[in-house]
Amino acid sequence: MINYRIRAQQIQVIMEKKGVDAMLVAGVENYYYTTGDYRRQARMLFYRDDDPTIIVFEPEVEQVKANTWVEDVRGWNSVQELMQHFFTSMRSHNLTKATVGFDTHTAPSFEVYRFRKLNPGITMAENDDVMSELRMVKSDEEIECMRKTARVAEVGMKAAMESLEEGVTENDVAAEAEYAMRKAGSERLGAITFVNSGENSLHLHGFVSHRTIASGDPVVIDLHPVADKYACDMARTAVCGKASGALVAKPINTEFIKLAAAYEEAQRGVIEEVKQGWKVKDVTQYMAESIRKTEFKKYVVPGYIHGVGLEFEEFPHPSHYPHHGEIELKPNMTMSIGHAVLAVPGVGGFRIEDVVRITESGCEVLTPGRDIPRIPF
Repeated sequence: MINYRIRAQQIQVIMEKKGVDAMLVAGVENYYYTTGDYRRQARMLFYRDDDPTIIVFEPEVEQVKANTWVEDVRGWNSVQELMQHFFTSMRSHNLTKATVGFDTHTAPSFEVYRFRKLNPGITMAENDDVMSELRMVKSDEEIECMRKTARVAEVGMKAAMESLEEGVTENDVAAEAEYAMRKAGSERLGAITFVNSGENSLHLHGFVSHRTIASGDPVVIDLHPVADKYACDMARTAVCGKASGALVAKPINTEFIKLAAAYEEAQRGVIEEVKQGWKVKDVTQYMAESIRKTEFKKYVVPGYIHGVGLEFEEFPHPSHYPHHGEIELKPNMTMSIGHAVLAVPGVGGFRIEDVVRITESGCEVLTPGRDIPRIPF
């Protein structure tokens, strides 16, 4: 059982070390991580040297008091009342000219902007820079939640693969995946589902359109379910007509087969070799060097790893923060490996992405896809 009060005390130690006086917590994930309570629209002022203040919609106050260890829970029935609670708490803790952290990745930008405008004397910091020291290394309870979500992702991936046939749309495939994941226990999606077929498979980041999928089209599928509060990030690439065992009228491009093999070998190879003590950048370097040995070297996009946990993309995230490449991998860090697409115009795009848990001797693949071939064609 996680003791959230002890976890909060650990965070306060890190805040002291980093010179952060308080954190304005608005994101669902950081709020849950510090309180054990899961709800939207909760706002919390988390202090370095005092217990926090939680501000919620008035009818939710008693629920929050019952679900958390926090005693100072304040309710609001208007935006003016909400802001007044903020100002009163800031003044009472002498924070008007302090260093205050924000959930810059998950808080609505207009809230951060307004708060900063109304408090011009504060120095801004990123909450993730404080929280990540703990959030990057998962507890046993967190790992079990992530294993459950990984099973949900596999159910969704299998449903998506089985729905691939000529004439369906990307939206049809996404609907089958999302319905299967909901039935399997997904509470929500950490990000939109990607189903990118044909020329859309070249896109760096995906979406879902009403494009009709043709026989022989490459189809990149990337799923992001959240179950038991924890996320997954699993991707596979299929060819329409092959994933479900149907005959493909249009032959598969031989260059695409070589492209898939190059990516699969690089991603599988790094998973077999990675271990604690590697730096984050070593994973990207391994995959990039493997692909650069092939004819597709000019298409390498060096962004093959990021953290996964309460969010489908969280620290370490070297694509957004290059210095995260220097972070050392430790047991029970959970990472996505295979993030970037290998996209070649005129051929197609390919991606395999798995979530792994770093262990003392290597890694455990949480998304092996037991019933899903890595290259299903």
